[in-house]
Amino acid sequence: MGTPRTSYAKAWIRVMKYIPKSVRDRYRPQWRAFELEAKTAYGKLQRQFLRPPFPNLKNEGINLHLGCGSINHPKFINIDGLPAPHVHYIRAIDNLAPFKDSSVNLIYACHCLEHIPHSKVIKVLNEWFRVLNTDGTLRLSVPDFDLLLNIYNDNGSDINTILGMLMGGQNYKFNFHLTAFNRTSLKNLLIETGFKQVQEWQPGSCELTTFDDFSDRKALINGKYYPVSLNLEAVK
Repeated sequence: MGTPRTSYAKAWIRVMKYIPKSVRDRYRPQWRAFELEAKTAYGKLQRQFLRPPFPNLKNEGINLHLGCGSINHPKFINIDGLPAPHVHYIRAIDNLAPFKDSSVNLIYACHCLEHIPHSKVIKVLNEWFRVLNTDGTLRLSVPDFDLLLNIYNDNGSDINTILGMLMGGQNYKFNFHLTAFNRTSLKNLLIETGFKQVQEWQPGSCELTTFDDFSDRKALINGKYYPVSLNLEAVK
């Protein structure tokens, strides 16, 4: 007997055989959106009965990786809107209802907060603040608007050099950027939320800051590498 993920894939292939290619090509964007919704719904249903093992951290506390994507860090509970075998909770990252107040030691979110509407950023930060315990840490990485401006100005004011990083890939419903940050604006938002200490953090400086993600990735523009991320952490 195959795994639920394999069984789902086989069932989906059988369904696809009955849909003419001309129809699939004509309605490809709508079809991809429907497929994504179907996979997500199936994944959420599956999680009601089967969940990947949680990390065994004993007295180290709970660490949450919000918007984990394909990354599976052994010391984090994974939360993402898209289904994957390592995702513990398939849900939007703006609502952490499965977790009690002051129950989480660390929240890590790389290139996620910019996907929240700018009018709702404070509300989301308050939700993340809620679940963190006293002295808990929120570790963020976001596109840095000031760094994007450097790329723009350094490349003849060509908007196309930063368009994807500024607005998101926009190839599925979760990949749209809805706000922008620089160091001052993000720090002010974190202080407004109630965090008592805000500082930069360095990717790769310890086990809990080492991810293969955008936190330390550079963009190659016209033969030159540019940093693009603002990395700030805040202590409750």
